[in-house]
Amino acid sequence: MKQVIQSLRSGELAVEEVPAPIVVPGRVLVKNRFSFVSPGTERANREIAKSSLLEKARQRPDQVKKVLEKIQTEGFSSTFQKVKSRLEEPVPLGYSCAGEVIAVGDGVEGIFPGDRVACAGAGYANHAEIVCVPKNLVAKIPEGVAEEEGCAATLCAIAIQGVRVADLRLGEAVGVIGLGLLGQIVVQLLKANGCQVFGIDLDSGSVDRARSFGADLAAIRSEDVEKLALSMTQGEGLDAVILTAATDSNDPVELAGTLCRRKGRVVAVGTLPMNIPRRIYYPKELELRLSTSYGPGRYDPEYEERGKDYPYAYVRFTEQRNLETALSLMAEGKLKIAPLVTHSFSIDDAKQAYALVEGETEEKSLGILFRYGDKVESPTPSSPQSMEPHDQIQIGILGAGQFASGVLLPRIQKISGVAMSHVITGRGATASTVAKRYEIANAGCDPIAVYQDSSVDVVLIATRHHLHAEQTIASVESGKHVFVEKPLALNREDLSKIREVVERKNRVVMVGFNRRFSPMAREVKQWFEPRTGPLAMLARINAGRLEKGSWLLDPAEGGGRIVGEVCHFVDLFQYWSGSRVEDVQATCLHSEGGDQNISVLLRFADGSTATLVYTAEGAQAVPKEYCEVHSGGKSAQLDDFKMLTLSEGNKSHTSKSRAQDKGHTAELEHFFDCLKAGKIPELSFESCVETTETTFRILDAIRGV
Repeated sequence: MKQVIQSLRSGELAVEEVPAPIVVPGRVLVKNRFSFVSPGTERANREIAKSSLLEKARQRPDQVKKVLEKIQTEGFSSTFQKVKSRLEEPVPLGYSCAGEVIAVGDGVEGIFPGDRVACAGAGYANHAEIVCVPKNLVAKIPEGVAEEEGCAATLCAIAIQGVRVADLRLGEAVGVIGLGLLGQIVVQLLKANGCQVFGIDLDSGSVDRARSFGADLAAIRSEDVEKLALSMTQGEGLDAVILTAATDSNDPVELAGTLCRRKGRVVAVGTLPMNIPRRIYYPKELELRLSTSYGPGRYDPEYEERGKDYPYAYVRFTEQRNLETALSLMAEGKLKIAPLVTHSFSIDDAKQAYALVEGETEEKSLGILFRYGDKVESPTPSSPQSMEPHDQIQIGILGAGQFASGVLLPRIQKISGVAMSHVITGRGATASTVAKRYEIANAGCDPIAVYQDSSVDVVLIATRHHLHAEQTIASVESGKHVFVEKPLALNREDLSKIREVVERKNRVVMVGFNRRFSPMAREVKQWFEPRTGPLAMLARINAGRLEKGSWLLDPAEGGGRIVGEVCHFVDLFQYWSGSRVEDVQATCLHSEGGDQNISVLLRFADGSTATLVYTAEGAQAVPKEYCEVHSGGKSAQLDDFKMLTLSEGNKSHTSKSRAQDKGHTAELEHFFDCLKAGKIPELSFESCVETTETTFRILDAIRGV
C-alpha cells in the first residue's frame, strides 16, 4: 500500500510502498477514501524534521537531557546507536481520515465491515491507503455526510474541545484569534452554540470567510480591534477568547488579554507561545485554559491504545464522543467543511500538497485533502516464498522497535553466517525502513509470512510483551528455533503451552537474558571458582520511574516490571550460583508505583541466597544497576557493568570499562554459534522457564498468594 512518510533525520518526504497493516484485537482496519491535512500541525512537524540536528536539540531540551543521562549510564557508543536508530525511524504523517471498514479485531463492538467511519490519532489515522486504528478513535459517519467532510472530524474535535474548555453560555461574546482552518471551524461551532462571535486575523480573505460563516464581527489585526470588541459588549470586553492561531509571536496571547473583560477566559488551542503578560492578565484576574487536542482520553494509553472508555456519566465527552459530535453537527448542516476545502490531491501527489502547506508556492490554501483509489486490496496473509537453499542461518524478525533496531539488529548484521530475510512490524512504513537499512529482502506486517517461509531457520521476537508467548508458540509449531526477548510469557498458562510445544517439536528457544553474557558478569563467576560454599548475592536496581500509562506497566500488555525486568536479575543470580530457586519471599513498597518498588529474597537449592532491591524512587545520580557477591573470603562488586572490584582478604583489584557492556553482543553470538554447531545454548530453555516461573512466584508472594 502507499503511505506518506518523512525522515526525522533529514525531513525528506516520500510516498512509499509499504506493507499493509493487519487487524489486531481492539482495533479497526479501514480502507481510506480521504484523509485531511492539518496545516498547522503538519507544517510544524515538517519544520522540525527539516531542521539541523543542533536545531532539533534546541527545540527538545528534554530529549537532550535524556540522551546525556543515557551516555553516562550506557556509554557513548550504545547511546549513539539508539539515537541514530530513532532518527532513522520513518515518521508517518496525518491524523484525520475517513473510509470503509474492512475488518474488526476481537473486542470491537458496534462497528462492522462495510461501515463508513472517521478515524483519529497520530500514528494511526495516517495518510495511507489502509490504517489500523484503536476502537476508541473511530466513529461511524452518519447518512448525509460525505467522506470528504467526515475525514475532517478529528480537526473538528480539536475545535469542539476548545469550545468546551471555554465553558461558554448562550449569548456570550467570544473572540477567535486566528481564522485559519481551525478558526473557521470554531466560528461555526460558536454560532451553533448561540454565542456572539468576533473573528480576528492578519488576512482580509480569512476575515471575509469568517463573516460568511456567521461571525457577528470580523476584522484584520491592524484595525482598532479593542474598540470593536468594546462596542459589541457595551464597553465590558469579551467573555472569552479562543486562540487558534499558529505563530511564533506572543501577540495573540497579549491581544486576548486586552480584549477580555474582567474575570474572562482565554483558551489556547493553536500552536503558539504562551508568555503571559502579568500587567494585562493580573488586574483582570483572567483565566488561561489549555485545550488538550481532541478531548479527554488524549495521551492516555489506557483509553487510546487499550480501549478502556471513561464512564459516560462522569466524562460526558471523550475523544470519540467529540468525533461523534462533529459528525452529528455536519449531518445537521451546522458545521460545513466543503467550503473550507481549497485543494484535493491524489496520495501520489503528496509532495505538491506539502509544498502548499509549507508556503513554497504563492498559491493560497486552506483545507487540503488526499484522495485514495478504490482498488486497494485488503491485506491477506503472505504465502510461503520458495527460496534457494543457503549455507547460513536465515532469520525472520518480529518487531523492530527502538531496542530491536538500535541494539539487536546492528549486532546480528555483523555475525558471520547469519542473514536477516524478513522483518515484520505493526506499521508497514517501519518495516520498509528497517528492511532498507539492514538490507532485508522481505518487509511486512503479518507474521504468517515468517512462519510459512521454509527457508527461515530462526525467528527473533522483539514485539511487545503480550505477543511473545503467542509468537513463540507459532514459530516453534512451524519448525523454527526462537530467540525471544524477555519475558517469555506473562502468565503460567502461556508458559505451560510454550513448554509443551518446545518439547514436542524439539526446537531451541532462548530468552534474551543478556546480563549473564556480560564480560564482567563472567569474571564474577570465574572469581568464585572453584566454589568452596554457597554464595551471598545482592542486587540494587535503581530503575527510575516509567511514565504514567506506560504499556510496560499494563498487566495485560507489558506484564509489569517484575515479569518484564526483574527477570534479568533472577537469571543472573541463577547463572552465578549455578543452582535453581527453591524459595521466594517478597514485599513491595505500598505507594504509587506498585511492583516498581520491591524487595525480594531468594533461596537456592545449593544454599545460596540472593537479595534484590528494585526501586523507582532513587536519585538519577545513582548508577542504575549494582551487584555484590560474597563467598569463602572473597567478594565481587559490579557497578553498572562498567566497573568491577574483586577482593580477597585485604586486597582488591578494580577494572573499569569506558563503555557499558551488558552482554547483548555475546549472547547473540553464542546463540547463533550454538545453532551452527548443532549444540544446545548455555542458557537452556529449562533455565528460561525457571526464571519466568520465579517472577510469577515473586508476584504471588507480594499478593500474599
